[in-house]
Amino acid sequence: MFTDITQNKEKLLLAQAFLLAANKCKISLRDRRELIIQAISLQNLMQHHKKGREESEASLREDVFISFQITYREVYKQLQSENKNYPADLTVSLCNDSTFPKRLKEIDSCPCLLFGQGANWDILNSSGLVSVVGSRTPSHYGMEVTRCLAEELARTDLVVVSGGAVGIDTLAHRHTLAAEGRTCAVLGSGLNKPYPHSNKSLFSEICSKGGLVISEFLLDEPPKKQNFPQRNRLIAALADALVVTEAGEKSGTLITADFAADYGREVFAVPGSIFSGRSRACHQLIKEGASLLQDVNDLGIALSQKSEVFLSSELKTNTAGAGKGSFTKEEQKVLECLCIAPASLTDLSRKAELPIERLALLLAHLQKDGHVDRARGLYAARASGYNF
Repeated sequence: MFTDITQNKEKLLLAQAFLLAANKCKISLRDRRELIIQAISLQNLMQHHKKGREESEASLREDVFISFQITYREVYKQLQSENKNYPADLTVSLCNDSTFPKRLKEIDSCPCLLFGQGANWDILNSSGLVSVVGSRTPSHYGMEVTRCLAEELARTDLVVVSGGAVGIDTLAHRHTLAAEGRTCAVLGSGLNKPYPHSNKSLFSEICSKGGLVISEFLLDEPPKKQNFPQRNRLIAALADALVVTEAGEKSGTLITADFAADYGREVFAVPGSIFSGRSRACHQLIKEGASLLQDVNDLGIALSQKSEVFLSSELKTNTAGAGKGSFTKEEQKVLECLCIAPASLTDLSRKAELPIERLALLLAHLQKDGHVDRARGLYAARASGYNF
């Protein structure tokens, strides 16, 4: 056990020294991958093998390679002298390792290595992965859609990938865990500097429940603006399909959707209300050719599974129980209004053309039966009773 910990720490030091030296010598991502593949291990890069270099197809000039090696050794010794302690479940996967995500190897901008916490690299090579992204300030509708989607993906044993950010990302991770599913968070900072800080406990929970938190950045790299588009390409490439549950007109999720389309991944977008600007990016994606997502069944073909992904019996029961025939005409009218957009008691009274006293009683019954939620003074229909 002690030997394993020592070897793991050694690999972490070598990986960080490699990145720091490559950054300083301005070595391209392609050449970084080539160096690792040719050397087989990071330790081997400490030695200069003339014969291997002559037979290599790498584009690095000899003087650049020598400069890189010198820097690599110097940085490695410096990191060794710092003698930092690392969590036991902190690991690194090189682009030539069997644990490295095979889907990432399909893209030109494949990282040369990834740091991971949780040690469960196998989930990234599972048969079905879905990335879920969206707004950092979702509406109640966006929250409900994400909850239903994440729970159902977890029940069908699909791995949910997201970016660990506040909003839709956080909800996707949390609801997947709540449904005892597996999830992976891709960070735009180093694993020793997790961002956002408010999600530190969430990242720990992901790791402890069979999930994984990954980053291609140095362990102590702080969150930087330019890191997040770079992070987004991994979110897009890691999965077989990308789902945008809710996103405004200038949302950064559009960058992720562009990456997914470029990589040949199926892009899905959940439609929202035309009266709200919170789903304009989703509507724009649908106009540009993204598939409209109404329920989890829509993902079946994209994931290339032998059998169609069906709603769980529990959700089917909820859906059947929420059919039009199970509500009175007044309740149905209230729910139809709330499906368009959340509303206050006064606004809902006007839209449904019902007295406030009568409406309050109806809402109390609908809340009790789990068809309506109330948050921040607004009433909203629960998405579990409907197709998205």
